[in-house]
Amino acid sequence: MADRWYLATIRHGETDFNKQNRYAGTIDVPLNDAGREDARQACGQIEGMNFELCLSSPFKRAVETAQVLTAGKLDVIPCDHARERHFGVLQGRTIADVESVRPPIHFIKVGSDYHSVDIPEGETFPALRNRAVRFHRHLLDNYLGRRVLIVSHGVFLQQFHGLLRGQDWIEALGFHVGNLELTIFQLEGEMVVSEERRHLTGRERIDF
Repeated sequence: MADRWYLATIRHGETDFNKQNRYAGTIDVPLNDAGREDARQACGQIEGMNFELCLSSPFKRAVETAQVLTAGKLDVIPCDHARERHFGVLQGRTIADVESVRPPIHFIKVGSDYHSVDIPEGETFPALRNRAVRFHRHLLDNYLGRRVLIVSHGVFLQQFHGLLRGQDWIEALGFHVGNLELTIFQLEGEMVVSEERRHLTGRERIDF
């Protein structure tokens, strides 16, 4: 039997763009004060998990979250594979602004949410899924068997989680990932054997 190991993912803390319902995508926005405070609170909830390394999206909101969560005990390794989806012409716009975009953006409903498909200048979901596949391969090639913390973004993590669950890219869109939501995948070799999801703020300390 292969040794068990853990991949734990956390979405970054709150930004002003989150609060304003504004598409950030690859715009490098920082955490806001609420996001920083929430990350500080969350730090105490995961200190018993004994992570061996932390990979982060290179964007400020993810790196800052990772630095707070690891409290200087681990180096934060930026990984470009884990960056957020590029939302093309929607970047910087609010959800309300979308109605004025021409030509209109096509949205599909999966679960209780709507997802933009054909954004001009944007990254397609199949391309995003392929990036999640490359990130997964990077983890297996370099960190298999270790306790890995990953700090990234909501839409990228949807696809990465879907890949681990065996879902296609459309099915993966049905699982929203909230700010500072922790998802723990326990694996034996390359096979996922369990999954647990928790929102970190206001939770009891987690020990592994």
